Amino acid sequence: MAKSLPRPLRRLAFSAASSSLKVASKALHISIIGLEVLSDITPAVRMARRNRLPRNMAAGILGAEVATWAAIWPSLLPRPWWVTALNVAIGQAIGHFSASSAAFGLKNALRAAGKRPQDHLTPRLKRNAHWVLGSITVVAMAKSVRNQGIQADLVRKSYDRGPLQAAIGVSLGTLGYGALLILGEIVQFTVSRLSRQLGRAVPMLVAWPLAVATFIFVIVALSDRVVLRRFIRSASVRAQKINRSVFPGSVMPWEPERSGSPWSYERWTAVGAHGRRFLSGGPRAQDIAEVMEFSRAREPIRIYAGLMSGRTVRGQVRRVMLEMERTGAFHRDTIVIQMPAGSGWVSEWTAAAPEFLTKGNCASVTLQYSILPSAISYVVDKQAPIEAAHLLTSAIRNRLDSMPEDNRPKLYLSGESLGAYAHLDGYEDLDDLLASCDGAVFTGPPSMTKLISDLDPDAGSLERVPIIDGGRHVRFAAAPAHTRHDPFGRSYSQRWQRPRIVIAQHASDPIVWWSGRLIYSRPNWMHEPTPSTLYADTFHALGWAPLISFWQIGLDQINSLNVPGGHGHNYHQETFWYWDSVLGSQSRVPLTPRLAQRAEKWVREHPS
Repeated sequence: MAKSLPRPLRRLAFSAASSSLKVASKALHISIIGLEVLSDITPAVRMARRNRLPRNMAAGILGAEVATWAAIWPSLLPRPWWVTALNVAIGQAIGHFSASSAAFGLKNALRAAGKRPQDHLTPRLKRNAHWVLGSITVVAMAKSVRNQGIQADLVRKSYDRGPLQAAIGVSLGTLGYGALLILGEIVQFTVSRLSRQLGRAVPMLVAWPLAVATFIFVIVALSDRVVLRRFIRSASVRAQKINRSVFPGSVMPWEPERSGSPWSYERWTAVGAHGRRFLSGGPRAQDIAEVMEFSRAREPIRIYAGLMSGRTVRGQVRRVMLEMERTGAFHRDTIVIQMPAGSGWVSEWTAAAPEFLTKGNCASVTLQYSILPSAISYVVDKQAPIEAAHLLTSAIRNRLDSMPEDNRPKLYLSGESLGAYAHLDGYEDLDDLLASCDGAVFTGPPSMTKLISDLDPDAGSLERVPIIDGGRHVRFAAAPAHTRHDPFGRSYSQRWQRPRIVIAQHASDPIVWWSGRLIYSRPNWMHEPTPSTLYADTFHALGWAPLISFWQIGLDQINSLNVPGGHGHNYHQETFWYWDSVLGSQSRVPLTPRLAQRAEKWVREHPS
């Protein structure tokens, strides 16, 4: 048929076919190159042979291989596939950079000494070493899948992620590592070119460090002005929108005992989204009587001052004090200052617990110091939560001190996460804290809380649940049982005196354990003894690697609320027992497992 075509058309057809074959051939060639490059950066596979990457990357590839083992180690919480991907990408990049830098320095040092130990490494020895490393990686990956299932069981989380999800995470992480390699080459090219330019004016010995310093300065400046500030601005706009919204189920209260009601000095529209949720939710007198089996209960007081444009913290404190006078808060038996997290959120668990236990004879008081999420709020202004807690507590303390000693409410402090930090770091030391209140329950305090790090634990204490002065006033707890015995199951050496302070921190809470020292040192809590009475919900011994562990536990924070209560950063039903221990005579009913279960059920069925 082709012969029947005119000669020009035959030539055109052959030319088109030839071009198509060339395009297909080039596409196939590029695909083969891509697959070879991919095999060069894929864990375990890259140990078999190197196809495309240059020889000077050998040390970096070995470093990335070893770093892969650390990247898939268990940390504090089970990981979704995308967290595995981020761990693998950054972990391999850290390993690559560290090994390349070490090899570069060692090579130059050996060259100066006139030694070449690499000449003694035979091809067979290198090949065997590569096979051993690759085999270790395969075993580590298989073990990682098993460990993730075990870790999910430790935090009572259903786990349906098997080898497929793990493979997806590692594969995407490897692609991320490849992208970071390309970025690294671009950085190296830029610095080298800048160094050559500077070398025309200054000695080369000075030019390279100067080029590196200049590049870092430009990146930091751009990150601050372009990335960080835009991110914070965008987060602020979104936070303002959320703060103006009304969450589903939030309804204006009609009890005079609540801010935001028609009788309140604080308008419903002024308290923000989380304020509306706090004031709308929680048990009423009828709920308390029904759940705790009282014949009757008092209507609990809830007071909240929102953060609005033009308001100062001192102005908010004045509004809170006016609300306390209006509602008769100073005539209740118990006042609890509930400091919120960054966005104004107050945990319903720790707010409802004293209300149930005191038969409603309490006032929960708080104010909003930020509309931003806790992490961003801390970066923007780390003093704001401390100042707000200090001014509010001082105002209430002064008012109480003006009342007859035998006819004044007991004052308790409470806060979760940044709310705990707000309270705790407003005091010089533990004695200052004890002098200001009649007790406190703090849950999930972040690692930067200075008052906690300044405490002097007793000899032999565990970092996860330290013992302070024999448990005389302060008791750390990973579970309610730690209010009765220490993490070794022994009775405390001191009787628990008032004021009583409970600081609750789960072993699996990354907000509590993530700190800068993870970059360069292995903390004690990673390898200290884990008796069964510690109630640790993590692996007994956790591996540590410089930088990588810092990154891993930092990522765990994102996932810290995606676990059941009693684990991660979720402090739920256990808060009833903490408050029962702290309130003492202020509690109107001995808490039993049955009553605790009834109260827990009510809170779960009435999410605010």
